[in-house]
Amino acid sequence: MEVMAQLGHAATSAWDHVAQCVFQPFDWRPISIPWTPLVFVIYLSAAAVALMYRLRVKAGIPKRDGESTMKELAMLRAITANIPDMVYAKDVDSRFLLANQAAANNVGAASSAELLGKTDFDFFPHELAAGFFEDERKVLLSGQPQVSKEEYIEGSDGKTRCILSTKVPLFDAAGQAIGIIGIGRNITKLKAVEAELKRARDDLAFKAAHDSLTSLLNRGAILEMLGRELSRNVRENGRTTVLLGDLDHFKNVNDIHGHPIGDEVLREVANRLMKTVHHYDLVGRFGGEEFLVVLPGCGATDALARADQLRKAIAASPIPTTDGPLPMTISIGVLVAQEWGKPTSEEVMREVDTALYASKAAGRNCCTVAVPPALHASA
Repeated sequence: MEVMAQLGHAATSAWDHVAQCVFQPFDWRPISIPWTPLVFVIYLSAAAVALMYRLRVKAGIPKRDGESTMKELAMLRAITANIPDMVYAKDVDSRFLLANQAAANNVGAASSAELLGKTDFDFFPHELAAGFFEDERKVLLSGQPQVSKEEYIEGSDGKTRCILSTKVPLFDAAGQAIGIIGIGRNITKLKAVEAELKRARDDLAFKAAHDSLTSLLNRGAILEMLGRELSRNVRENGRTTVLLGDLDHFKNVNDIHGHPIGDEVLREVANRLMKTVHHYDLVGRFGGEEFLVVLPGCGATDALARADQLRKAIAASPIPTTDGPLPMTISIGVLVAQEWGKPTSEEVMREVDTALYASKAAGRNCCTVAVPPALHASA
């Protein structure tokens, strides 16, 4: 019994020495471990070392001395302490067992020693810490790693940082999960770059599809949308009305007041059109002072009324400009696609343009509905 006690004392001393050599860079505090299982751990470690020694001899690798081993441990400590990524280990209750300085910085601690024995609840708001704890419980219970999850943490300075976090279960020799090992990388700058690139792509996409003066869809985009809507109309047996409007006597505005004032008029007309249509309607600048409007779900019953709403929105009050208010009206051609069977975009544009010129011929500031040939014949 005395022999066993002495062995246990020696084993404990050996453990303290190993812990000091290996975990000192993490400011890890050795925990109390019963000596009996510790002896088993030391025996197991010795067996592993012997096996490695045999393999090295068999492979002809020169024997390493104690100094070489200590140099390797020192290098390992230096690497772990200096890498910018966060490295830590926690027990089954999510208490920190060891951590490097990057992990300490992440929770706002001065050194990794401040983390030991504590949990995320000691450093983060309860809701945020609860989320981390829940993730770690899932890793422990499932035995499956959580890989590359983005965690957003708001600092005391009000800025939010993004941590790419990986957590894997830590198993003992019996295959039981006894904690987790975590690695985190601060990708806040990367996310900022990604967001800037996305904004740049969105801006380019917007500019490619929108008119630079009015911010309405440009000619190519509105025609593409028209084609899609007509195709959907056929597939779903839906209803679509197309309006083509042209500002009356707009050339006089440019000739008398100049193009900058004309631009002001066009921007205000675009604003009034957008305020009058539904959020799902499509409005585009088709030409200089021409506007193409696509009204999904609008049939013959409402087509003329919807067109007249737009006409009134333009004529309701003079357009404010830096040269003073200017009265403005618009003539509109109207086409109900359903009445034309399965028209192509080209057919629609040709016929609605004819209806527009009929409005011009009728005295302007009015709306004219395009009538299909079949209806002309029946009439």
